[in-house]
Amino acid sequence: MNYRDYEPDVPVPALPPSSDQVVPNVPGHGHRAAASARLYPKKNNNMLGPYIMLQTVGEGEFAKVKLGMHIETGEEAAIKLIRKENVDSSVRLAKIQREISVLQSVRHPNVVRLFELLETDKYIGIVMEYASGGELFDHILAHRYLKERDACRLFAQLISGVSYMHTKNIVHRDLKLENLLLDRNRNVIITDFGFANQFDLEQGDLMATSCGSPCYAAPELVVSEGMYVGTAVDIWSCGVILYAMLAGYLPYDDDPANPDGDNINLLYKYILATPLVFPDYISADARDLLRKMLVPDPRRRCTMGTIKRHRWL
Repeated sequence: MNYRDYEPDVPVPALPPSSDQVVPNVPGHGHRAAASARLYPKKNNNMLGPYIMLQTVGEGEFAKVKLGMHIETGEEAAIKLIRKENVDSSVRLAKIQREISVLQSVRHPNVVRLFELLETDKYIGIVMEYASGGELFDHILAHRYLKERDACRLFAQLISGVSYMHTKNIVHRDLKLENLLLDRNRNVIITDFGFANQFDLEQGDLMATSCGSPCYAAPELVVSEGMYVGTAVDIWSCGVILYAMLAGYLPYDDDPANPDGDNINLLYKYILATPLVFPDYISADARDLLRKMLVPDPRRRCTMGTIKRHRWL
């Protein structure tokens, strides 16, 4: 199957609904469950559609992510539960609809897969692939830093997923270790499309909304008041992620020479004025790639094509 041609037919919910409803399944989803759902008692207050709601596995600005288990198949899913009373503005509603629209338009092995949408009087449930291997952040912490062979495999998967999104005219805008999960085979799964947006490549669309996590955000998001190129922002964030995988800490923000790492504006001024430094255990080829990605001036920052062709990969 050509991933680019896949367009799941899952309607975006119009808020608010008048009664409980279940939006039809996206066909073909399937992940092995740890145990059969039939072992659990059926309690209506712990159910959303055909899913038993288990423990909370993540929490965001106005939503929780629950581990769900399909009552008939025992298949696991990550269910992003959005309480409708928290969707109290047109801006938040538009953000949710945009996230769903992006999830509907992508299918790639390293991008989280949308299974279905469930909607009740109180909740919107975005049912997605469950990545049982946890966060890449915790994987790095457990090893202090990653060997280059392991980092290269994971980074290649990240670049494959992000490059695919860019070909679909989608930018993520919040790439960070916490939004990269691992499946049971330790493959990267890109998640959390709350800040994602679509652009028109032929018209050279620029973006204006400042978003993302400060430690991973490109300098132009803070120090420039003008428009920015979304794809270049994602490339900077990928560079920060690669640096963290190889070094075991974040560039600039964790630099002991930077006493003002908690001050965002001073942090970015520091980035603009300070050459990138590396621990001794990072190879020359990896340093070369990082120097091409972590360029403060987005006009001089490397492209996705340069990354894919780089000798380190």
